Amino acid sequence: MNYDFVEDIQRGILNLSLKDKAFFIEVMNLIKSEYFEYPPHSKMYQSISEFYTQYRKLPTPAVLMEEVKGKLGPKENFSDYMEEINSISAMDASEITDETYYMNLVEKFAKESAMKEAIMQSISLIEEGKAAEVRGVVENALMVGRNVDNGQIYFKDVHNRWIREISQKHEQRFPTIFPICNAHLEGGNSRGELCMAVACPGVGKSIFLVNQSVKILKQDKKVLFVSLEMSQDKIAKRFDSVMTHIPYNSLTGQKSQTELNERHTIIKAKFPNAELVIKEFPTGTITANNIRALLTQLALHDDFVPDMIAIDYLELLLPIRKTDQEHVAQMRIAEEIRAIGQEFKMLIWTVTQTNRDGESVELITKREMGGSYDKIKPVDWAISLNQTSEEYDEGRMRVYILKARDAKQKYVVPVNIDYRTLIMDTGNGQKEEN
Repeated sequence: MNYDFVEDIQRGILNLSLKDKAFFIEVMNLIKSEYFEYPPHSKMYQSISEFYTQYRKLPTPAVLMEEVKGKLGPKENFSDYMEEINSISAMDASEITDETYYMNLVEKFAKESAMKEAIMQSISLIEEGKAAEVRGVVENALMVGRNVDNGQIYFKDVHNRWIREISQKHEQRFPTIFPICNAHLEGGNSRGELCMAVACPGVGKSIFLVNQSVKILKQDKKVLFVSLEMSQDKIAKRFDSVMTHIPYNSLTGQKSQTELNERHTIIKAKFPNAELVIKEFPTGTITANNIRALLTQLALHDDFVPDMIAIDYLELLLPIRKTDQEHVAQMRIAEEIRAIGQEFKMLIWTVTQTNRDGESVELITKREMGGSYDKIKPVDWAISLNQTSEEYDEGRMRVYILKARDAKQKYVVPVNIDYRTLIMDTGNGQKEEN
């Protein structure tokens, strides 16, 4: 019996997957066995895929029959499978005169099937109370398609590489609160990057994160501050002090509230696009997918799309993929929040605690991170906040550049902290690590 390849795309895919190795290699990462509506077709494609993975060649129709036989359920009739395999093998592929057109049909089938599968998974996730994971499932389905980017042809791409380099130098940068670091970073960090500050408990991680957020707000940008430890009102009060220079402990008085409103009006007039959203989540209850869901809700309901997300702090998130090893979990969390930055084209800043070794040294470097260094591996730019008791009394701190992918690292920046207003600014000079 003959079938039309165009009218019966699923049988056509199976026919070519049995006869054309080049075709199968191109579609093997595009088509899943679950996409086939007829169960025998699903088992055939699964068997072809497994056979090719093991032997790096396609099975003959006879071999495919043997492979499928081992997958039959107790109520399935093997003779039905034999008839279908023989019919598919007998299809005439000579009618495919336009291979590009046919591959476009295959791609369309893959996209539609992936979306149908995503919708079914989404329904199950909602029923299981995992609605925050739906966005990721749907976005993965939307990404299904042929990858025709085979890489860079070195000698032919010189001009394009130069254009890309020039464009990157002029892309929007997000400065840090340290001018000397901005000079080494060609202006600051970029969208899609993950930045991290490492410190011992009580050194001022949250204060730093507020200062860094204010720096971005005063670039006329939008910031989402995710708090996993402190209430929204307490975080907002810290922003009040750093933003307006009004002493933190004075903000509760009526006079200070009037002054606060006046200074907010001045700041908003100077930076009309700057917006800040502070969102508190219960400690240890959310994953990166909850942040994805929050971003979607903010965009839909408040027309708010941040340029930067600050997460306070990394250890209080849960990994999407579970693991019993704490250092692996922290690395996965870092990978997952970095993926948010790349997906939404936002800069991500977070803070994290060092291990016990970090508490016994005056300067936290990679050597003191030990197993905790795994969480810095996905990070683009990482610093450590260092402070002795004497420095605390004097309102000083040392910031050490732990990691920089494409910039200078392993140097110290002196920083001043005004504990009345919580404002951090840099001192003079810098010191290279020996």
